[in-house]
Amino acid sequence: MRVILPIKVIIAVSAAIAITIGSAGCGSGAFGQAATLLGIVVHDSDKSPLEGVQVTDNKVTANTDATGAFQLDIENDGNATLYVLADGYEVAQVAIPAGGGVIDLGQFSIKPAPVDGYGNITGIIADAGSPVEGAQVWVGGNIAVTDADGVYNLYNVAEGRRDITASTGAKYGTASVQVISLRTVTVNIAVTSGPPVSPY
Repeated sequence: MRVILPIKVIIAVSAAIAITIGSAGCGSGAFGQAATLLGIVVHDSDKSPLEGVQVTDNKVTANTDATGAFQLDIENDGNATLYVLADGYEVAQVAIPAGGGVIDLGQFSIKPAPVDGYGNITGIIADAGSPVEGAQVWVGGNIAVTDADGVYNLYNVAEGRRDITASTGAKYGTASVQVISLRTVTVNIAVTSGPPVSPY
């Protein structure tokens, strides 16, 4: 026996099916938006550009050029993460903002991975009690540059007693520290009047 539905019921069912199909096709965000990621990868100590670093969202991959810059074209679903991979460095993760078009992630740094028999040194360089930005700090050929807060980071310095030098170009200061394998020690240095000093 054939069942004939009232017209109102047929219209209601049809509308429900249309809404379900529309929601599945448009609201899932499964395909995302076309986006072009731009950025520059640098070494955390001295902010020098790093070439050949791999950047990926786990779907597509690009490598940095000689200036540390990269361009990566992705389908951005709003939940993507950029992974930064380089031999000898810790893996870095950068959240990708939702949306399409050109997304400039700016400059970000990566840190060398710990090495057995080597330790890290950090601290603040100050001149008359005020932090100094852009001061050079070094142990041998291992060089760092202070940030806006006067903070420096030297990675993978050979363990043992080490002499550190800090210089603003017009003033300098020194300190001695015992570096411990796979540990980070803090050494703050005050720069005073003196002849210009350079690590080079």
